[in-house]
Amino acid sequence: MLALANYSMKGPMQANIAVTLLSALSVWIAPIGILAGGIIALITLRVNAVEGAKSLIWAMLVQIALTVMLNGSYLPAVIAIMEYFLPVFVMAVVLRKTNSLAQSLHLGMLMIGVALVAFHLMVGDTSAWWLTMFNNQIKPVLDTAGVDFDASFVPQMSQMVTMLLAVFALILWFSILMLGRWWQSQLYYPGQFQQDFHQLALPKSTATIAVVIAITGLIVGQEVRLLYDISGVVIAALMFQGLSIAHFLVRSRDASTAWLVGLYVLLFLLPQMMLILATIGLLDSWMNFRDRGKTQ
Repeated sequence: MLALANYSMKGPMQANIAVTLLSALSVWIAPIGILAGGIIALITLRVNAVEGAKSLIWAMLVQIALTVMLNGSYLPAVIAIMEYFLPVFVMAVVLRKTNSLAQSLHLGMLMIGVALVAFHLMVGDTSAWWLTMFNNQIKPVLDTAGVDFDASFVPQMSQMVTMLLAVFALILWFSILMLGRWWQSQLYYPGQFQQDFHQLALPKSTATIAVVIAITGLIVGQEVRLLYDISGVVIAALMFQGLSIAHFLVRSRDASTAWLVGLYVLLFLLPQMMLILATIGLLDSWMNFRDRGKTQ
């Protein structure tokens, strides 16, 4: 992957070729969009926002053209653009100007928050909307394929879909942005990415608002679905701060990286780990674990 990033930085033509090919491949293999988004972020961070915008436009044009040719609809392309390209570019512009991962993460939270408000205003009852979509679009396909599923679980799951998609979007966008930042560090500023990530900390004001939203959302989530959905986004953002603290402490105490491997395994296997890390990230806004780690 580093060789791919290095090739894309040899000039504008190479950058456009890399983004175009990756965007085209992502039409068939969606996760390749992560690499395309990472290249767009890298170009934006290393060169300038104008060149980043040019690579973004190439990725969008290729995505739309191929998707329309193959599926006869541009909707999947729009989803892919919003999933891998456009929000990452906007966050990369902010990161370039502020040199702060926390500010970029904060922007990601705001974008998703606005999208959630708009979705709730347009749809109304989001749970009913997802349930209707399942019954009209997915259930007939499952029935035709003879797939057995627990019908009683569907209504419960429909209440969580919006929140889960919002959490997924924030984690994906910020991860792609960090990939671009890591490439930039590896190619031009060795060790800088580690320093940036270790310093990741949301402002106290954001943390205060976050805890109010999270607690309120968890308490009245069933009645106020929007707050419940936003609380999930807040937890995901604070999780990154918790991960930053874990990486810093392992590094500062010269501990084995096995601790981090175990942490990511638990995070993958146990969803509760996200809440634990978010709690650590939240407490860090007042207790500053990293300063304490330096003095020990």
